[in-house]
Amino acid sequence: MCQLDQLYKHTISKLPINEKIAYCERLVESARYQLAHACPKKDLGHFKNLLSAAESELLQLRLLA
Repeated sequence: MCQLDQLYKHTISKLPINEKIAYCERLVESARYQLAHACPKKDLGHFKNLLSAAESELLQLRLLA
């Protein structure tokens, strides 16, 4: 996640777990929306990578919560 999202790297990662989970959930929803609604082809790879990273981070965070 930190490699793809600078806000997460510098700010969100320092917050409590429940805040990280909420951020990742919103990020997953946003990326899914972008992929489902006329996302420019040049951005497809970015949103797919972001979605995958956010889902992985979410799984790890939920194990810690």
